[in-house]
Amino acid sequence: MKIQKTTESSRYEQPDAPSEIRSLNGMKEDVIFVPESHVRIWHNVQPEGYASHYHNALEITVSLEKRYDAIANNRTYTLEEGDILMIPPYMLHEIPSNPSGSRFIFLIDIDMMRCFQDFKALDPIFVEPYLCTASLRPDIHEPLHHTLIRMAEIYFSHEPFWESAVYSLLLNFLRVIGQDYFCRNAADVSADPVGPQKYHETFTSLLNFIDTHYADDLSLEQAADYCGFSKYHFSRLFKQYTHMTYHNYLCHKRILSAQLMLTANDGLSVTDVAFRVGFNNLTTFCRCFNKYTNCSPTEYLNRLHKLQNA
Repeated sequence: MKIQKTTESSRYEQPDAPSEIRSLNGMKEDVIFVPESHVRIWHNVQPEGYASHYHNALEITVSLEKRYDAIANNRTYTLEEGDILMIPPYMLHEIPSNPSGSRFIFLIDIDMMRCFQDFKALDPIFVEPYLCTASLRPDIHEPLHHTLIRMAEIYFSHEPFWESAVYSLLLNFLRVIGQDYFCRNAADVSADPVGPQKYHETFTSLLNFIDTHYADDLSLEQAADYCGFSKYHFSRLFKQYTHMTYHNYLCHKRILSAQLMLTANDGLSVTDVAFRVGFNNLTTFCRCFNKYTNCSPTEYLNRLHKLQNA
């Protein structure tokens, strides 16, 4: 599916002249980055909506004027002027029609950041869309909003090294979010003699380990032993740190991987996918899949086929 480029004002002229603005294959969108780069930023005034889709880029929207609606992970978000919504890579989302207003939409490849030690510490934040408003995050909303506006200014200025400048600002943007998250969680464990910094290091290491070994038989006891805690102490701290139980976090990682396998259309059956992502029981897999996607694996596949044949 291809949609032809719409006209933009000269103020928001793209660094290149893309012949299309979107390329959809079923639910998967192949983001059309600026050639030889990993970034695309749109000044969007389009009233039409976008059907349910996902892509491997991080998507950040900042509303510039009037309201803007988005649906991500089966939840509707209404952005007022200045509000920020961050949608993690590979998360299904759709845009209802927005008859008026404008916003910047950032699409950025963050795969290269996976080499950073701190990156996996953001995983608990990326479990859900991240909404930042002046009322929800009064301490960090203004600097985050300023950073996004500056990223857009640099992008549309076409100045030399614009991509490096955008990424340097993005790193700081994510650092501010991560530190805010860490500081709020550290307050919950500040009285513990081990200390919040030690917990941060321990759980960052664990999240990296889970990301690599999520398909293995990773019991609660094994995870607790990896951290050097009793399972009861571990359970309490893990939920404080991630706002999820260990079981739910592991299931979420597995279901996300299952969605990608099913979408890849490699001929794998639902049973094959279930075992590949770490489930040893098809019934448990289907129940867990429905919990995180609001549909069964078969319904998910049927939806994909319907979109691909549309």
